[in-house]
This record gives sequence, C-alpha cells and structure tokens, in this order.
Amino acid sequence: MKRHLSFLKEVRQALLNNSSTLSSTVRACVASLVFVLLAINCGPPPQGQYHIPESALAAAERTTTPTQSSQSQANLPESATIQLEKLPYLRNAFKERVRVSSRGGLDDFHATSRRQVQHSAIVANCSFDILKAFVAKGWAPIVMVEFQGRTPEVLPITQYNNKLGEIYLENPSNLNKRRLTFTDFEASWSRISRNKCILITPRKLSELDIRKVLGDYLPEAAFEQISVQSR
Repeated sequence: MKRHLSFLKEVRQALLNNSSTLSSTVRACVASLVFVLLAINCGPPPQGQYHIPESALAAAERTTTPTQSSQSQANLPESATIQLEKLPYLRNAFKERVRVSSRGGLDDFHATSRRQVQHSAIVANCSFDILKAFVAKGWAPIVMVEFQGRTPEVLPITQYNNKLGEIYLENPSNLNKRRLTFTDFEASWSRISRNKCILITPRKLSELDIRKVLGDYLPEAAFEQISVQSR
C-alpha cells in the first residue's frame, strides 16, 4: 500500500510540475489510470458494510414472521336459527310429555327417549360457544333450564343472536318459543344441566364426528374437554 501511495505522490508532483505543458487530455488519461490502479490493488471493501435499504429489511422481516393460525380464531356466525318443524326425528322425542327429575336431568331424558328416537348423544363438559356451534351446524342442542324459579324444563335451543345477547328455546310439541338473555341462560344451564346437552340426529354420531363439526367453528382448545356418550 505504501508503494502505491508513493507512486501517487510522484504522479501528483509530476502533474503539478508539468501542468503548463500537459494538455487537458493527457491529465485526464493519467487521472483515469490512477483510479484503475487503486481499484485493482486495494481490493474489494470489507464485508458487512454495504447499505441495505430499509424497505428490503422490512420485506425480509415479513417473510420470516410466522402468521397466526386460523385455528386460533373462533368462526361462529353472529346469529343462527333452526326450524324445528323440519326436524321430525327430534320432535318425536317430545311427543309425550317430558318428565324428568332435577337430579336425573338430561341423563334421564337420554335414557327415556330411547323409545321415541333411534340416535342421540349426550355431550358433557360443554361451553356456551359449543352450544352455539351446534345451532350453527343445524343440530338443536337439548338442555335443561329453569325459568324464573319454575320447575326445570327440557327444551332444545333453536336460535341465538350475539347482537341482542339473547337465546331462544322452543317446545317441539307446540313450537312455542321461550327467550332468555345470555347471562340468565348460562347461569341456569350450568347449574341445572351441569354443562351438558343432548343431540338428536338422523344418524349415530361418534365423538370424532362431533369434534370435526366443532372444529369448523371453534379452536381445538375450546372443545378438547368434551366427552360423548352416544347410541
């Protein structure tokens, strides 16, 4: 490197001493030659000192940031409705007056409805969102609730509306509807039904069938604790 610097000094001195005799063309050629010699002998600049545009860095970060799984998002519709008149297999279970005790609850109904319906499943460890998912699917979950301190009743849920914060239960024998707020329903259902519901469907449902349907509406963690007893 010292040799190159010495050479440059000599060239510079020569240019100064002979500036009056050298033409502008010659001076330009000499300057170009000096630049080429420097580029060849000094080598490439040290690595790691290149300037990377900010836009390029941002693009790289976007390609390496993991995206959130769709399974972590609930996919429940804001409202859903079931028309019981189109579900004769469910209405058959209510042709006779439902008589169950508060102690036996839904388990009694599941046992006694055997004579009227062929396929039913009792689902334990449910949440309110799971009940909504069943309604969204078109399966009317049957629950046991209490209205204003009266005798508990067994009825299917046929409608919910998140915007209004209301849920509707319907009597399959006369299609009369009863309305409850979400708060009142959850308080009664968790206490009397013990977070259970019954599904009556045209074909037998396995636990795997039910989990697959729930997976269309809820993240897996929301229903991993359920248990199913079907016939």
